[in-house]
Amino acid sequence: MRQVTIIIVSLMLMACQSLVPPKAELTVPNTYSSIVAADGVTVTERWWLDFGDPQLNELQARLFTDNLTLRQAFLRLDQLEARQRTAQAGLFPSLNLNASVRREQTVNQTGSENQTSAGRLTVAAAYELDLWQRLRHRAAAAELRFLAGEDEIRTLLLSLSSRLAELYFIGVEQRAQLDLLERRLHHNQELVRIIAERYQSGLAAATELYQAQQNLAQMEVQIPLFETTLNQTSNAIALLLGQPPGSVLIERRQLPTLTDVIDIGLPATLLNRRPDVSAALLELEAADRELAAAVADRLPRLDLTANIGRSITRLSSGDVTGTFWSLALGLTQPLIDGGRLKAASDLQQAIRDEKQLASQLKILTAIEEVESALIAEQGSSRRDNFLEQQQLLNNNLLKIRTESYLLGLTDSLELLRSEMAQLEVRSQQLSNKRQWISHRISLIRALGGEWMDEEIDQRITL
Repeated sequence: MRQVTIIIVSLMLMACQSLVPPKAELTVPNTYSSIVAADGVTVTERWWLDFGDPQLNELQARLFTDNLTLRQAFLRLDQLEARQRTAQAGLFPSLNLNASVRREQTVNQTGSENQTSAGRLTVAAAYELDLWQRLRHRAAAAELRFLAGEDEIRTLLLSLSSRLAELYFIGVEQRAQLDLLERRLHHNQELVRIIAERYQSGLAAATELYQAQQNLAQMEVQIPLFETTLNQTSNAIALLLGQPPGSVLIERRQLPTLTDVIDIGLPATLLNRRPDVSAALLELEAADRELAAAVADRLPRLDLTANIGRSITRLSSGDVTGTFWSLALGLTQPLIDGGRLKAASDLQQAIRDEKQLASQLKILTAIEEVESALIAEQGSSRRDNFLEQQQLLNNNLLKIRTESYLLGLTDSLELLRSEMAQLEVRSQQLSNKRQWISHRISLIRALGGEWMDEEIDQRITL
């Protein structure tokens, strides 16, 4: 008995030593390499509201309730929550009620029959003394994975809202391009009519008429391209909303103007605002806990079991009843298992190391996405200035050539070239403006946010 006591005390002292590996060291740069404006503004949490578009706001609200991928993600979260409760259940004692009834008949040497009835009711309890916190580590790992699952939903919300906004403004651009084409088509159709009359009067050459008709055809051939992209974009938005194609119609025809620059903060803020980075860090911590549990599997286990019950046996000579109980403390130490537990420990060590590299990659990817989106937005801003200057020059040249044509000082070919150049620049302006908005959306998504917490809380409380 004294040796058993010494062994138990020694195990208790050893249990005080933590099996969790030291916390992984991750590198986070202090600053971004890109030049950041000092007067940047802070983005509104629900950033799409800054565009002031009622239809976009309504589509975002429908997205959060109707998107099928998001519904699947919440069901996966339910699975993680169930696994968490399963792991936590191991921390508590188990209690079972067992009942049995037996009736038998025997024949003795005299040939007479004896019947015996027996009943037994037992309450059995079992509890593992979690010396090495093996069960607690696994319960903690399950809880961390549940929290990581919530961050994965936050990441999905951030990605879906950005995707919807990008598709929406692509559709708006296509409508604006179609409106621009329609206005220029009406103008060029009138120009073709005038040149045709001048040609019939012998005042214009056939090449002028053919050039005018060719320019008109070049404009008309672009209409199906814009209409196709508009329809495809609308169908993609419908899919995001869990609706069939053709159920969404983009009404807006003018792109918003971006003016303010965004304050992107410091790289360290991404650890809290980027849910995918947070999820990776939680997965790393969960892997630490699983590794500690795998190491603990190789150490001795102490199990406490208890039984108490009542039995009754009915004999021909009379009833025999009584109460019975037992209390046992068991010690189990793995000795030979073919290396199974060592392999399980090595597996968890490799998983933990892989999670550490994955976390570092997530941090670097988040920083790269912020810098790339910032550079792209700055490039769109500069290109917008150049296109504005080019458009101003084209307008002045078109005005001069129009006046010269009306005065008969030049033919229509130069005027047509100026018309097409002006149309091309305006189309490029629309395209660049939409790309600028897309880069802004990408930058906002890369910076993360906290508005997703409210959406998750609303869904969980339903």
